[in-house]
Amino acid sequence: MGKIKVVIAGIGSCASSLVQYIWKSKHLGKNEKLHGVSAQIIGGYKIEDIEIVGGFDIDKNKIGKTITEAIYADVNKAIKHVDNIKNDSVVEAGLLDDGMDGYLLPEVKIDDQCRKILPDTIVEILKRWDADVLVCFLPTGSYKDVYNYSQIALKAKVAFINGTPELIANDPTIGNAFKIAGVPLLGDDMRSHLGATALHTDLIELMHSRGIEVKNTYQLNFGGNADFMNLSSPLRSNSKKKSKRKALSFAGIDASNVAAGPNGYIKYLMDNKICYLRLEGISVLESPVNIEVKLEVEDSPNAAGVIVSAIRIAKTAQDKKMSGVISEVCAFLFKSPVEGCNESEARVLFNRFIRNTNSN
Repeated sequence: MGKIKVVIAGIGSCASSLVQYIWKSKHLGKNEKLHGVSAQIIGGYKIEDIEIVGGFDIDKNKIGKTITEAIYADVNKAIKHVDNIKNDSVVEAGLLDDGMDGYLLPEVKIDDQCRKILPDTIVEILKRWDADVLVCFLPTGSYKDVYNYSQIALKAKVAFINGTPELIANDPTIGNAFKIAGVPLLGDDMRSHLGATALHTDLIELMHSRGIEVKNTYQLNFGGNADFMNLSSPLRSNSKKKSKRKALSFAGIDASNVAAGPNGYIKYLMDNKICYLRLEGISVLESPVNIEVKLEVEDSPNAAGVIVSAIRIAKTAQDKKMSGVISEVCAFLFKSPVEGCNESEARVLFNRFIRNTNSN
């Protein structure tokens, strides 16, 4: 099937885990297994068919460096799981408008050229790299920058994956523009492969399947990477909280007043995330059913597990002349899809898309 040429906007911890996961898929030892794969083949593509051909960032310590060098910059907290990665693709200066507002600003050495670079320059770079897919890993709260990258992808005819909670795929005007241009769009706000939202919505669905009414619930999340540092600012976390509540509402509850993280930045946790869930339900004869769960995961690998599916879906959509929002897969891959449903229905739609594209 050939390779899928991918460019990443935001070479942070999520990008680091993604690069490591792809590299590992290409260099498995004799007795090694690639864990956490939702689908081995999508549209004829395996994970090892993904090639990271370039990236954009605003950090002086990353611009001009190779992907291999940039993913291990000090500000990135993703744990190094894979040795001897060799990717000589270069990180170029990216756009900067609202991307560094908040608590991240003192942590990053911003390259001045990023405030002056023109979108058309980024378009030309994407064309030079012959990119198929642009993955957006910018910080939450960066609406202007995320929007600008979506328009760059549209102009360059490159499929766009919005991993942030900023509403891009949910904007009918943007979705329609991608549809008219013949460009695939996926988003918004990637789910973790097995994270707090996936577990929370599954538990809600389980209780509902037994006729148990969920009366109260909460989801508390803590971590120590740059994402949690950024989200510790109330001015930056609003879109994330809305996205999480939207995901819970798709599971069948009134989530308008549900406390659903992020709830705290704890530096020593680094890329580890801790989630506490509680669900309170009413069962037979008004008897109570309460569930409490503690989930511990590495945050960035959890993102990589989802994005390797989204990338292959985006490329498959290109191959099959699909355009606009690829709605049938977004409910499984993203917290805030245009068309939501519960966890099991989302899984059915996702698997059906894969079966149909693999068979045609």
